[in-house]
Amino acid sequence: MSNLSFNLKASYGLGQLSVGALSLMQRMFLFFFYVQILGLSPLLAGTASAIASLFDAITDPIIGSLSDNWRSKYGRRFPFLVIGTFPTALSAFLLYTPLVEGEILLFSWFVFFSCLTNLFLTFFAIPHFALGAELSKDYLERASVVGYRQFFYFFGHVIVLFLAYGYFFAPTDEYANGQLNPEVYNPFIIVVVTIYLLASITSVWKTKSVIPSLITDEKKVNFSITDNFKSIFSDIYTALQNRSFRMVFFGNIFTSMAAGVTFNLELYALTFFWGLSGEMSLLLVGLAFYPGAFIGVFIAKRLISRLDKRNSMLYGNAMWIIFIIIPILMKLLGMLDDLEMSIIVMILVSFRIMQGIAITPCDIAFGSSLADISDEQEIQTHKRQEGAFFAAAFFSIKAALGLGSALSGFALWFIAWPSNVDNITSENLFDLGIVLGPFVAALGLISCYFFSKYDLSKNRHIEILNQLDIRKK
Repeated sequence: MSNLSFNLKASYGLGQLSVGALSLMQRMFLFFFYVQILGLSPLLAGTASAIASLFDAITDPIIGSLSDNWRSKYGRRFPFLVIGTFPTALSAFLLYTPLVEGEILLFSWFVFFSCLTNLFLTFFAIPHFALGAELSKDYLERASVVGYRQFFYFFGHVIVLFLAYGYFFAPTDEYANGQLNPEVYNPFIIVVVTIYLLASITSVWKTKSVIPSLITDEKKVNFSITDNFKSIFSDIYTALQNRSFRMVFFGNIFTSMAAGVTFNLELYALTFFWGLSGEMSLLLVGLAFYPGAFIGVFIAKRLISRLDKRNSMLYGNAMWIIFIIIPILMKLLGMLDDLEMSIIVMILVSFRIMQGIAITPCDIAFGSSLADISDEQEIQTHKRQEGAFFAAAFFSIKAALGLGSALSGFALWFIAWPSNVDNITSENLFDLGIVLGPFVAALGLISCYFFSKYDLSKNRHIEILNQLDIRKK
């Protein structure tokens, strides 16, 4: 397929709404829930997040490789998509419903159900990403597919944030900051897993019509669990031999480390560093990134066409870092001290919108570049490995997110962040600002170096497709 219908791309993208909703619930609220609500030490919570992310990163290549080599009348990807529906929802619910007390038991519960949730979510997410690469061979149409996927992924974020800041975290007489109310998290996760189920099942049902036209390896492979397991790490090794892949691989490691710190400490930033309270302020600032992200989705295809994917990744990432650090430095330097909170909120909203506009084309260029790299790899190895490439890429992302989570926990421990919010000092807040601003920016700038070395251009990709067509004929 080259020119895909709106309905097909929208139905495919809907699957990422489920992934986006549940992923945000884990990345933004889980650390805060276990530390500030349940009382787990930040060092243990960060360690638990890192273990779960590392486990997730390891299982990604396994599922990717299995789906690459799976043979059934339902195609390579769809059996895995079905497995990733109900078990994911159940394990996510249990993650937010611990039936134990005490630090060691809470830590164990956190680790076990985080790993289980990530495993089942991987059954859906990795084959779903690989499916997108198979829908079209066209350079720009692939970017369009990733744009739909990214739009729905962000829309899943928006739904969860709106539910959080607009409803579940609303202030009460007992809790001025509703996110500190332990009673809201159980109904919150029930609503989120229901959204996950509805979106994922609908996406699978509405896209099953493409099964007969999906790309498969021409060579028949006899499936063997043992042989597949042995091939996992060789697939990753092979992927890393591709120079184009190495550049985006390492670029995303540092971007994801920065994102991991930002996600884990988001509620700390909004609640304590910026001192936001009330539904309106939290909603405006918490959701401000996403109007920019949606703008980024709509301009991404044109931007990538004009700048190419390398420059879209490089410039987008650099601007994202700039828009993160400026307001934080302004506060650390005392430039916002005399401003009313309403003005500060508008400043934060403006910069977050710009963050969304900057980073989204970068993400879309990255996602669509993996499909192009798969074509380049097929020229070199005579084997299609979309699943292995996406899995290896997600390995870098999730392992780095885990490291970012560990750094978040270590940072709160290092600055002696008090468990009692009444004991937070100005020194604690200043140190938190250093972590949120300059430290995150340094990680992001390293990623720019690697993106600058990516050189698989549009013209080169056209040459690759021509070579593949000649080989098949």
